[in-house]
Amino acid sequence: MNMAPPCPDGLLELNIECEGVDLVCHFDYTPAESGSKDSMGLLYEPDSKAECTLAHAYVGDVDIAHLLLQYLVTDLEQTALEYTQEDQNDDY
Repeated sequence: MNMAPPCPDGLLELNIECEGVDLVCHFDYTPAESGSKDSMGLLYEPDSKAECTLAHAYVGDVDIAHLLLQYLVTDLEQTALEYTQEDQNDDY
């Protein structure tokens, strides 16, 4: 039973197993953007890569995101980023 609060608008919700624990995670997703170029074709602003940032990680109704070790946060964010890329590929 999912007791986590509803996902806030603008965030991505994923259910992920981490170290044998089922987490309900909310991520702030920023899509990739192409940088702009000036009239001569020179790079004006650099490209930015897609990025997922962990906002919340719930076990039941308790947010444990602030308790997770950095390598776990990095793994969760990478998993979410891979999910968004798979989802985009499914759209085409």
